[in-house]
Amino acid sequence: MRFLKLILAIVLVSSTVSAQTTHEYLGVITLSDSSFISYKLSFEETNGFIKGYSITDLSGPHETKSMITGTYDKDEKQLKFRESGIVYTKSPITQTDFCYIHFEGRLAKLNDRRKLAGTFVGKYDDGGSCIDGEIDMKSLVKIEKRAARLDKAVDKSILVSKEKKDAVNLLRTLDTLNTNFLRADEVVQVFSKDDSVTLTLTDVGQEDGDRISIYADDKVLVQNAAIGNKPQSFTITLSSKPVTLKVEATSAGSIGANTVQLTLSDSLNVIEAITNLEKGESASMVLIKQ
Repeated sequence: MRFLKLILAIVLVSSTVSAQTTHEYLGVITLSDSSFISYKLSFEETNGFIKGYSITDLSGPHETKSMITGTYDKDEKQLKFRESGIVYTKSPITQTDFCYIHFEGRLAKLNDRRKLAGTFVGKYDDGGSCIDGEIDMKSLVKIEKRAARLDKAVDKSILVSKEKKDAVNLLRTLDTLNTNFLRADEVVQVFSKDDSVTLTLTDVGQEDGDRISIYADDKVLVQNAAIGNKPQSFTITLSSKPVTLKVEATSAGSIGANTVQLTLSDSLNVIEAITNLEKGESASMVLIKQ
């Protein structure tokens, strides 16, 4: 009987862990100078503590992913979190110049229909004050459901041409916002505390002959290589000197632009980026050891 109780306890704990929900919110932050910036939150909650990440300026020139930690008090309906470090950024600013959000606001229920809103203060890495503002967000699940309803209504309308129906698709737009594209001449700074990271290459969707060359500083990792659905992985050693990965499209394949998925992973984070390059175009990822 004791053995049976032990087995049931293990099953219950395993079920609880595997059923943990990721809560996602999408909206904007309004800075004290009245400018708007898109903002996304993704986190998990365990016993009142939250952990996850934020993305600022989605698909924009300053897109930045940061880690967040905080608390959620369901009785007080209060959410608190702070950004604690950059995972990657497309902004040219240095890590020490980045303004981290420290948020405190009301949230009736996780992933509820009600919005997440409140004020935040901005702080530099050394604790100094920077720009403050407000956050206004809604559950991504709710936004996607509303987008699906609107797409369905547009698709049924006889007043909208097929060409416009194909061009206006809110769900596809949301999916694009959630995709980290690596575009021509972009430079993405990636931060890691590990001594090495793993780079994995895969073609996205149907294999269409996409070919790329990748250089780690002066070292050739792949040269004019055809990237298929079978992953190719490389280990890149990090040191005090940043490592620059140059990604060059040597062929755009037969279907659209060059769309190869690059996955960088270490012990803490997994970063996925999809190239969106024409033949001859290139982009760079600068790997920085913290």
